[in-house]
Amino acid sequence: MLATALLISSCSFHYDMVSFNGADKLPAAKTPVPKIEIDTNTSVGTLLGGSVKSKKPYDIWAYYMDDKFTFASAEFSALKVTYADGTQDPVAAALKLPMRFEGTAHESYNSMDGGVVVVNKSRIIKAEFPRTIGRDEPFTLEIEGKFTKENGAIIPFRIKQKYEISREKRTESWVDFVSSC
Repeated sequence: MLATALLISSCSFHYDMVSFNGADKLPAAKTPVPKIEIDTNTSVGTLLGGSVKSKKPYDIWAYYMDDKFTFASAEFSALKVTYADGTQDPVAAALKLPMRFEGTAHESYNSMDGGVVVVNKSRIIKAEFPRTIGRDEPFTLEIEGKFTKENGAIIPFRIKQKYEISREKRTESWVDFVSSC
């Protein structure tokens, strides 16, 4: 047991990660727009230590939580990733658009005082655009599309967001890694 404790405490994690953050605050939208996340495909070597790193190419996720069950689907008609040097990402440029994504039922659970569990029901529209960011550089993301309501009405949306990159290179002990989980 002492040997195991010594072995585990000597293990470490070596971080080599990137993250993309919106460089400016988006203006308030007059119509609904999907939320955007950049998935950097982070992987962990083993639970006893190793590399924690981002893996290119990265994915773009777009989603919209519809608590009122108003929207049936979202269609994406344009998606452009333009790096700071003016180059467009070739994978993003080659997407076969338009792409339509249907809403699906979604439930979330909240535990309240006294052991009461509250179930919140909504609809989520999720879109994933895999491998559409191929470089570790700042970029501008432009997306155009439309929501289709349950009654057939169309609501267009447009997103233009600049993203900056931040890097994390560090080493962390196994104890610190586990305590941050």
